[in-house]
Amino acid sequence: MSAVQRKARPLTRGAGSLRDDRLFIVACDDTYAPRQYFNLFRLPRVQIHVIPTIDGTSAAEHVLRRLLEIDHEDDDERWLLLDTDHYTHGSHLQSFMAALGEANRQGINIALSKPCFEIWLLLHHVDEQVAGSLSSASEVESSLRMQLGQYNKAKLRAEDYPGTHVSQACLRAERLDQATGGTLIPLTTTTRVYQLWRSIAAKALRSQLPPEFWELIP
Repeated sequence: MSAVQRKARPLTRGAGSLRDDRLFIVACDDTYAPRQYFNLFRLPRVQIHVIPTIDGTSAAEHVLRRLLEIDHEDDDERWLLLDTDHYTHGSHLQSFMAALGEANRQGINIALSKPCFEIWLLLHHVDEQVAGSLSSASEVESSLRMQLGQYNKAKLRAEDYPGTHVSQACLRAERLDQATGGTLIPLTTTTRVYQLWRSIAAKALRSQLPPEFWELIP
């Protein structure tokens, strides 16, 4: 991958934040759901900035490029949130793997979801056996609508994803992910967003975390 010119750091800590607040910079191949989801949570001493896809260039190499264009500090964590619904097939696979390889070389964390990010949202409401039986994005979204009464990825509702459900979703996702055998590109339904959440909790101060997040701390 060719080098990119660094831009001025656009991500600034809020006026009320402290210098040692932990910053997570998350780039995703989705326009709406991940950014809205993480914006629902306000954790002390932690800031999560999600870079969405806003121009239709959702292939992994474009998502990675947007992340690399953002200056960061050494203690910031950078993450790629990617779906595997159609970018791991045919001619897309080579560029997808190249992007993952470059991300690893750059010290960027990767959280894949198969088939889509919505499987993570669904795990807030159903166990891993139910979620694991779904193989397509349309099935996952249909299941979300059944559980919530409606689902609009452009208008997530805070009441559908309370903090009390996050730890349970992480446990379910971890069990579901174990069934994949740990392969880089999962062959069965899974989501690794739980790895991001565990890292967020690990960087936070337990004394300042809401009790519902304590189970996420190693």
